[in-house]
Amino acid sequence: MKDTGKCDIRGFTLLEVMIALAIIGIALVVILGLTQRSILVNEQLQQITRATLLAKQKMAGIEHDFGTDNSLLEGVFANPDQNYRWRIVHTPTPIDGIEQIDLSVIWGDEKNQELVTLTSFVKGGH
Repeated sequence: MKDTGKCDIRGFTLLEVMIALAIIGIALVVILGLTQRSILVNEQLQQITRATLLAKQKMAGIEHDFGTDNSLLEGVFANPDQNYRWRIVHTPTPIDGIEQIDLSVIWGDEKNQELVTLTSFVKGGH
């Protein structure tokens, strides 16, 4: 019989398990942070997309009814889009009969306003 005095049991030491758990914990914290950031970016992109669609819809109405009533230069969209406001700026161009229309759709509070602006050139006198 040969006795070397070595134990032949294989396994992980407590230190190895603690290091593995620390690495997994750090990875989970990073993944949760990225998930939260992804949700915030997705929300912002939805707001920009909604504002762009509202701006296109409003601009189509302006282009269709151009020359009828240019007095209304700002307003608020109807429900469910009451958080979005619009503003129109008319600018003459060097070309006779052509007017530049800048339509901005604005949302957010006073300090953190965001906006989308569309520009169109419209021929007056349908």
